[in-house]
Amino acid sequence: MRNVVALAVLQATACIALVQSNQEAASYVKLVARTRDGQTTFHIGEVIPLELSFTSSAEKKYQLDMATYDRSGRLREESFAVEPRTGWVDPLDLYFRAWGGFMGGGGRGIQVLSAKPMVVYEELNEWVRFEKPGEYRVTVRSSRASTLDSPFSGNGAPAVSNELRLTIVAATPAWQQQTLQQAVAGLDAPLPADWPIHPGQPDSHRDASKALRYLGTAAGAREMAHRTQYTDFRMGLAGSPAREAGLDEMKKLLRDPNAAIDIEFLNIMSVLALPDGPGQRWKERQDTENGFRQELISLLSLKQGAARATSTKTILDSSEELPAELKQELAKAMTANFDSLTVAEQADLIQYRLKALDRETLLPLLRKAAQRYQDFPEPREMNAWNFNQASGSALQQWYAAAPEEARPAVLLEILRPEPRFGAKVLGMLPDRELPGETPKLVEHLKAAKGSDTFNLASLIYRYADASAEPEVLSYLDPSLGKGACDIQDWLLAWLLKVDPDSARPRLETVMAARKDTGCFTSLMVEVGDLQDSPILQEMALKALNDPDMQLVANAAAYLGNHGTAAAEDTLWARFTAWHERWAGHEAELRYIPGGSTDVQWESGAGQNMLRALGSGQGWLASEDQLRRLIALAVGTTQRQQAEQLLKTWQTTPWTIQFTGMGHFQIAQYQATSLDLAKAKLLQFPKGTEFRLGVNGQDGEAEVVKQLSGFLEEHGLAIRRER
Repeated sequence: MRNVVALAVLQATACIALVQSNQEAASYVKLVARTRDGQTTFHIGEVIPLELSFTSSAEKKYQLDMATYDRSGRLREESFAVEPRTGWVDPLDLYFRAWGGFMGGGGRGIQVLSAKPMVVYEELNEWVRFEKPGEYRVTVRSSRASTLDSPFSGNGAPAVSNELRLTIVAATPAWQQQTLQQAVAGLDAPLPADWPIHPGQPDSHRDASKALRYLGTAAGAREMAHRTQYTDFRMGLAGSPAREAGLDEMKKLLRDPNAAIDIEFLNIMSVLALPDGPGQRWKERQDTENGFRQELISLLSLKQGAARATSTKTILDSSEELPAELKQELAKAMTANFDSLTVAEQADLIQYRLKALDRETLLPLLRKAAQRYQDFPEPREMNAWNFNQASGSALQQWYAAAPEEARPAVLLEILRPEPRFGAKVLGMLPDRELPGETPKLVEHLKAAKGSDTFNLASLIYRYADASAEPEVLSYLDPSLGKGACDIQDWLLAWLLKVDPDSARPRLETVMAARKDTGCFTSLMVEVGDLQDSPILQEMALKALNDPDMQLVANAAAYLGNHGTAAAEDTLWARFTAWHERWAGHEAELRYIPGGSTDVQWESGAGQNMLRALGSGQGWLASEDQLRRLIALAVGTTQRQQAEQLLKTWQTTPWTIQFTGMGHFQIAQYQATSLDLAKAKLLQFPKGTEFRLGVNGQDGEAEVVKQLSGFLEEHGLAIRRER
């Protein structure tokens, strides 16, 4: 009872502090709203561009979230009060109810507010669609501003703008037609070389997009139906008063043999098909989309060329299990029309969509895509990147389906003087080493330049035997602590594998080299994730007391990932000392935009130590230890993190979840391989009961089978549930 009362007091205190902070912020943060160029009269359907200008009379006390877009399609930092309350609607109300809420995420940046105005550019049309002519008064309420010591922006008092007075007039057919023609011409014109242009700067292409999006006519909706690959036009269709015209055009395109139907097309089409009505509509929208997908399946044989390939890929986006005959048919269609896809679409298809298709029928496609080769002058250019990503993924899938047939192609890639891929793609061979090929790999490494060097270093780590040591050292030693960190990490990991005694002084050299690069700050985690060693644990324990807090953070992360039980007491002692230094001073750990990054590393070190102690691979934290972590936590974020660890631990039976790509979640612990998952499970007492979660990940059935046998063999109980 005492704990409940104490918690209530803390919550009440926090609420009072927030109210006081909000009242104070309202006195110092000012928001001025104006329309661009001072225009106050607009047609129905005309873009109403706003400039929101923020200032603060308190220097270096408030910050501003400069978000420019959100993946949901709408920023939530602003809300708009419009008087009178009739004559207008929220154009995206149905859209968000059809999706069951927001999906956040987008471009953001935090700036410190001052007396110099900071301007955010928006269109009122995003939130308000005027339906009737008249005089309207608009006030903007923004939650972008917050105090610098807030963990996130938007926690301060909402700033309220001045009142905008707008005159809305009826749109004539002539004005609507002219606006449509100008918008389409602007969209069809070539993009400027420096596009995209920063918001607030003149941008004819952006202006054309917004004009079409908000026009609100049947002709405009039909035009947008042909451009649903762009967010503006999907949102424009969803918010258009001419939704029926847009839906009618989309139904025609669904049946058009030359119209490529992508997933975004079906997504927004399902919104347009919803009848008006209250409440959440996400289930209805989902059922509607599935109906359109089934119709697309029935029409697939009519589609031609690229339209057929893209439409096939869209069908594969469904999470539903497809009938075996359809899988075979789709595989044949995709193989026949693969070359009609763009390189980006090919990469997306091979990497993410083929698992739903018949693998036997796909073998010719995988074989072809895996062996195609093009010598790109700049392999990091997007077209080159997508081309090679598609080939690398095809090679992996070909090898998984027919290893003996694909092995020569894998060896060919490994032995290219300038290999396209590294060990993460080409490491699938069962061979522990390739002794006969080691000299070639070393020869290629010494002659390599650019990104090829990284690939070769990783291939040496994966396949070279110890005979390569003299040549590798002659290459590595001159650049120790000076060269590229990632190349150095792979070669040092290889050296740890073949000759730990030789690796130790070189690891120490990198740790001591702090002027030329920052490799020392990430060395332990990067090398340890490749090749763990007691040498790295010795270095990490020593580094916990280093004055460089970025290094301390890395040492704590390493010990959480790879440390043994022998490291636990030292880590507790270091975290306790960190707590004593910062308890009561948590405000000093919050990063201020434009300020020193030292506080970020101090905070990061504390977070990594807490995370390691509460969910480290090498030990099992007891409930008492997790409560101790809560007591030692500094600041709200750490405390919430520690409380979540305890909550997960107290939720029994503990869950074992295969999360894909060989990764597992066991209670609050993460394991990045099946072997590490088994090692973690052995730390639990015999007789412990686990809940085995099943969620349909690739390879899950085999993993579940292995884990089930392992648990039973070691006296651990399981309960399966979906």
